[in-house]
Amino acid sequence: MKVITESFLRQQFRKEIPKTFEVAEEQIVTPSASQFLNEKRVKVVMVERIKVHEISSESSPEKENIPEYRKETKYVSAVDGGFYESKPEHMTQLHGNRLVSKDHSVIVFRGKLDSFQSAVLLQQHKASEGNRQKLVDDLYEILQRSRDVMRAEVTDWKIESSTMIGLTDPELREHSHNPKKYFGTGHLLPSFEMGGIILGLNSLRSMVREVEIASVAALKHDFQISKPYIIQTLNRMSSAIYIMMLKEKSGKYLSRSK
Repeated sequence: MKVITESFLRQQFRKEIPKTFEVAEEQIVTPSASQFLNEKRVKVVMVERIKVHEISSESSPEKENIPEYRKETKYVSAVDGGFYESKPEHMTQLHGNRLVSKDHSVIVFRGKLDSFQSAVLLQQHKASEGNRQKLVDDLYEILQRSRDVMRAEVTDWKIESSTMIGLTDPELREHSHNPKKYFGTGHLLPSFEMGGIILGLNSLRSMVREVEIASVAALKHDFQISKPYIIQTLNRMSSAIYIMMLKEKSGKYLSRSK
């Protein structure tokens, strides 16, 4: 439900004060907004529904009838339905022309995911310099999965369950929980002595955990989670990266390893 505020009206009427202003039945006009309309002698016209028009450079009789204060409307608030002629600096696009504040949970999630992808690329570069092509390949798969997450969040595309770094979901759990059996080493307690490669992977592991937490905040609606496959994918990614740390520790990424 859209709430019409005084600040919204002042922005819309910045260039011209209209004679009438349309208000839909489901909309709420705040007391200060109502007083503002009275002071400007703008007549409120009640309608069943407000139609948002898309304005192009071409003119038509229908477009000519659109009030001047709405002709330049380009953006709509995803929070309260307010219209904006230009995008405020503190806001960004959620989907299409729908705006939210830059600290919105979905925008925070996207930002953390973007930072994670940047960090993966840096680790790929370091792995390449260290002559670890198998690690470069595994990191590329992690990068692609993170891009799948981004695509799934922005669109209705669903991430299908598949292997990650060659392991199924049960195998990821088995390998990450039993490192002695599969890698000949115990669980890792990171220290500076482990070297840059493992520490870089550990940084990715902790980052993807932060992305996962942000995804819960972005996708949680009351007590329901939309697109749970996004959270599941991020959880599996953290397990995969921990396994990559174990593989590096046991020398499986060295070029001479089979």
